[in-house]
Amino acid sequence: MKQRFASKLTYAQKAAQSANANIKANANAKVSEWNLVIKKLSSKSQEILYRERRLIITLKNENWILQTMKMRNAVNNALKKAKFDIIVATVTKTQRDNNIALMISEKYITKALLEQRDIWKHIFEVKSIKKNEKWYKIVIHSLKINIFNMKIEIKYLRIELKKYNSELKLIINSIWLSKDENRARKNHASTILTFKTEVEAQKHLKKWVLAAKSTYQMIEYQNYRSSDQCQRCQTFKHLQNKCNKSSRCLFCERNHLTWKHKCLLFTCDIKVL
Repeated sequence: MKQRFASKLTYAQKAAQSANANIKANANAKVSEWNLVIKKLSSKSQEILYRERRLIITLKNENWILQTMKMRNAVNNALKKAKFDIIVATVTKTQRDNNIALMISEKYITKALLEQRDIWKHIFEVKSIKKNEKWYKIVIHSLKINIFNMKIEIKYLRIELKKYNSELKLIINSIWLSKDENRARKNHASTILTFKTEVEAQKHLKKWVLAAKSTYQMIEYQNYRSSDQCQRCQTFKHLQNKCNKSSRCLFCERNHLTWKHKCLLFTCDIKVL
């Protein structure tokens, strides 16, 4: 039987291998960094394209009934009859009570639909039509519900804020973060203040405002999804940096942070990184 001898590397060969490994690692790191940049840019571009495909319509009547298919088809038929090659894909309700959003197909932009509004706007009782611009939000917590709870009185909040806080320039009326039925069981709730630019919003962040003889601090607005999971307590609808609950491990569910978990299997004593 032939004996196999492992060839020993010289010091120079070992140094060359180490240098090549470092070059490869640095190259991979740069690729990962660029992929992250591209992903962020792609995400931002997708948001811009998404907004360019939406028109926001404010209706005169707040007690309207949403008939998505009927409204969409009526708009498309009016455009087709006028021989305009624009297709509305969806009609949906927005967060605001008397607003709806028209989403057009991917190969179009809303500029064309907006220019031809006289053809289709009779389908809705239109108060205003505008592009889906990005606005910047701040939230006020613990607002007294008994003063501002009715829909007409949430408009009054904007008047109050403008009267006693001259530097505050809101572009629309405030809206509640909670639903009507939830506020019915509470004394205080949170509301959103909306600004046109990020600079304007940041200028007022963490400052105090006066309304209805009380002061409220303006806090950064966090738009959480129901799928967002906290890495501290492992529950949903918030993130770790805003969590004030007890810590809970993702693996063993005991009261410690996940990164402090020690694996007891085979007594390996390895911390999770």
